[in-house]
Amino acid sequence: MSFKILCCDGGGIRGVITAMLIQDLDKSFGIVASANGFAGTSTGGLISLGLVNNVSIDKIVSVYQNDGSTIFKPNGWLLDAQAKQQDRAPAQSTEDLLGSGPGIFKCQYVNTGLQSVAQQLVGSGGALSSASRFVAVNSARLWDANQNSWAPCTISNGQSNAYRGISMVDAALATSAAPTYFPPYQMGDFGYFADGGTFANNPSMTAIVEAIYQGCATAPSDIVMLSLGTGVNPVGVPPSSVSNPLDWGVTHWLWPFSDGVVPATALLNLTMDATAELAATQAGQLLGSNYMRGNVPLAQPFGLDDYKNVGELVSATQKYIETSPEWAAVRSWVQQNWT
Repeated sequence: MSFKILCCDGGGIRGVITAMLIQDLDKSFGIVASANGFAGTSTGGLISLGLVNNVSIDKIVSVYQNDGSTIFKPNGWLLDAQAKQQDRAPAQSTEDLLGSGPGIFKCQYVNTGLQSVAQQLVGSGGALSSASRFVAVNSARLWDANQNSWAPCTISNGQSNAYRGISMVDAALATSAAPTYFPPYQMGDFGYFADGGTFANNPSMTAIVEAIYQGCATAPSDIVMLSLGTGVNPVGVPPSSVSNPLDWGVTHWLWPFSDGVVPATALLNLTMDATAELAATQAGQLLGSNYMRGNVPLAQPFGLDDYKNVGELVSATQKYIETSPEWAAVRSWVQQNWT
């Protein structure tokens, strides 16, 4: 008997894409009820924890469409130096000065709004171990005394997982503490955690390993996996943008604003996008026809905090659902392999 895992990528407000794709498949094939487990990173972790707590996918979609301003509450200081450095017209208002992430001198947003949304999705006090189905989310522990270093963590409700006793809210906030956007999240004696997108923005491979290690599946051949992304941002570093490779130090790789076609914080974006694609490639190679991935191509880049343009993300996803041959192939695969 196959063990079906629904995997959800990280991507901030672009999680509306993942949620809408799930919504479409759930209406036609009931994929949520028939899933044996859920895995997610960052915003995908929030979706996964909501689903395992029996929150309707319609409610999750509504949260992304309507609660962006609640999730992204500014840290309360004016980024004067940041505003002066932006390659755009001078700021005309306080809102322009605050801008969007990433924060330079402090994190861009407090996490109180994120916490309130997480509580909507997972409740206020239930332990991760209480989940009736397998669930796993990724986070980066900033200090592990046993290793004398920081460490990647897959947090799950598996019987031998070290974090299974934490609360659902703790799991949600640990996986979604995006560096420079939100503060590191302190989780009791375990210390501080940062967003799992730092190493596994696509949770496919970590979910496969965790499911097998925890005894949910005996081998990769037992696993059927549906992986859904948060949109393919059209970003990169074309040759014309590298006039002198010797100039590419911190000010290029970590510059917090876009410079022509080069995205802001290029190194962070490269790390998250490349690891996500690597996980998709490896999971596909490992699971073969038991692995399927769906993702929406975007015509322009959207930041993880770009909630003011969520309507454009919704429109792009609706168009993809209605017209894309790739999505038609995903639906066909789900009908044959999931139901």
